[in-house]
Amino acid sequence: MEQLIATSNIANKVRNTNLPRTKPLMPLFEVISNSIHSIDEAIKAGLIKEGESKIVIKCIRNGAEETLKELKVIDNYPIHSFEVEDNGIGMNKDNLTSFIESDTDHKIEIGGKGVGRFVCLKAFKKLNIKSQYIDSDTSLKAISFDFKATKVGFENIQYPETKDSSVGTKVTLNNIKDEYQKNLNFALHSVAQEIVSHFKLYFIRKQEPTIIVRNQNNLEFNLTNVFNTEFKSEVLDATFDIQEEEFELYLTKSLKNLSHKINFCAHNRSVIREGLYSRIVDLGKKPITDEDGNKFYYQAYVVGQLLDEHVDTERIGFNFPDGHDEEDEESLDINLAKLRRASIKSIEELLEDYLTEVRENKIETYRPTIDEDLPQYRSTLAHRKEEVSKLPPDLPKDKLDIELYKIESKWRLEVKEEKIKLLDEKKDVTNLEEYTKKYEKFLSDFNEIGKSDLARYVVHRKTIIELLESLIEHKEDEKFENEDLVHSVFFPIKTTSDEITPDKQNLWLIDERLTYHSFLASDKSFKSVEGVTSDSKQRADLIIYNEAFAFSDSKSSPHNSFTIVEFKKPMRDDYKDYDEDKNPIEQSEKYIDNLLEGKVKGRNGRFVEVNEHTPFYIYIVCDVTPSLEKILKRREFEKTPDGKGYFKVKSKYYSAYFEVLPFEKVLDDAKKRNRILFEKLKID
Repeated sequence: MEQLIATSNIANKVRNTNLPRTKPLMPLFEVISNSIHSIDEAIKAGLIKEGESKIVIKCIRNGAEETLKELKVIDNYPIHSFEVEDNGIGMNKDNLTSFIESDTDHKIEIGGKGVGRFVCLKAFKKLNIKSQYIDSDTSLKAISFDFKATKVGFENIQYPETKDSSVGTKVTLNNIKDEYQKNLNFALHSVAQEIVSHFKLYFIRKQEPTIIVRNQNNLEFNLTNVFNTEFKSEVLDATFDIQEEEFELYLTKSLKNLSHKINFCAHNRSVIREGLYSRIVDLGKKPITDEDGNKFYYQAYVVGQLLDEHVDTERIGFNFPDGHDEEDEESLDINLAKLRRASIKSIEELLEDYLTEVRENKIETYRPTIDEDLPQYRSTLAHRKEEVSKLPPDLPKDKLDIELYKIESKWRLEVKEEKIKLLDEKKDVTNLEEYTKKYEKFLSDFNEIGKSDLARYVVHRKTIIELLESLIEHKEDEKFENEDLVHSVFFPIKTTSDEITPDKQNLWLIDERLTYHSFLASDKSFKSVEGVTSDSKQRADLIIYNEAFAFSDSKSSPHNSFTIVEFKKPMRDDYKDYDEDKNPIEQSEKYIDNLLEGKVKGRNGRFVEVNEHTPFYIYIVCDVTPSLEKILKRREFEKTPDGKGYFKVKSKYYSAYFEVLPFEKVLDDAKKRNRILFEKLKID
């Protein structure tokens, strides 16, 4: 009789073996895999015939055996052990030797890692093995023993009498540990589904033995039937290469899985399982309905020699880098990210008709939103339709805006890079026709991006007009927005044009010319305004300083102009004449006096002349309420041609044009000036 002596410390081997608690069935899969390998050996040895192979898995639950036999439903009783019996070649000398030897390479050619038994002891307290086999002298023998996570590992070694002439092995996984049992679904049907999912490639390739999963009340499932009824038998397949390494992909339909999945497999077993929705959003989160009304999810399986060679010892990963989705396609090393990208591309090709229909429908769903609410992306939709078609479905407008912006930004970058490339190629153009085609393509894209910029700016203007309209409207509580908030619509307060880019100010609401200026200070005291020297602490809402485009030799020529804009709260009606705090006309005149008394430097640091001939443009944006109208009439302001505002020209002591603009007039004038743009963009 042979002595069973472990070649290493079994307890340490188990301790150093990795098995996530979320994978409580992995030990069962290891035992089933060994049974499949054992059956293959028996067939090759002529001990059994094709079609006679069989594996029976029994779920052992808490409770008395006799009681459980009588119950119709026992799925709610926790499973504590599994019994796996096969008619494979058995624990012959070679298999027993490899079992004793730590890290054996006995089955390395068929994916054996020599650690399956340690994985079993990671989750279960004991393995019991009983086996009948043909010895080297052709005699039938039997052996049984327990295998535990102790230093020696082997206990209760026996060599019983053989019962019959058959060969085979029964392995019992005894007493699952609590931390793994908590993650185990006790339903027999669920266990059956998990086994089929893990070994699905055997079923797809029709290489599976008969596998029965059975309860103690004799309720059982034939896993081939489970596959045929719950995992759609229709299989699509494709092959692809990555750096001369060939891979195969199988795509099946599952009637019972709860999401679309992709499995990266080794030796016909799933190793890494990932969701497909995040990679191909058009598959959706819900099941797909076929012509017969069946609801299913796609399940993809990727196999290849490289995966067989690089699966890790615990079969929960591969011994090559994960990589990143953005990693360079030209990298010399194969990694999981590169394999994933190639697999997704292959799946999209297999499902091209279905995905094309879904994406076309999605584009048509998004088109009205883009046309009406996001017209700045019309060019993006036209020229980047494929990328837009791969956006998630049912995006709300704000999220669609963000995703389209990402696509447009990528397009902009590509156009800029192409421009640099073309300029470089221009130095040495050997093929004028090819260069001309590239240039025409670049020019077309460049023009389309320009259209997008213009559309975006027009949409911005319409949004600002609508915002101002909402701020000045009469509220239910009889209150109106305060002056600062209204002011900020035109220009951010307490800032200068050195701090704010042109696209962040909206002075075009008052006058298009105000957009162009040399320097602007918003809500700053004269003393603190760079470019204006004065001891005054008077604070105008907006001071705009413009350098002239042409200068003359005459000292009296108006080299510069100032524009002052004053805002008041909508519908304010407490104005008083000759009261500097409550009279915007007097406030503006005081600003002019302060400017005339100070010294002004241009943006180049040189003094410029500011005197009574320097033009001043004063805009007072406020509603003409009775108290203000009284002041305006007393000071002989005239009504504007439309009768909505007031104006006055002063030239005796200084050159100034005053205009009082009610908010409604600002809005109406801005709408009229921009109407043609809104109409052309179809957002009116």
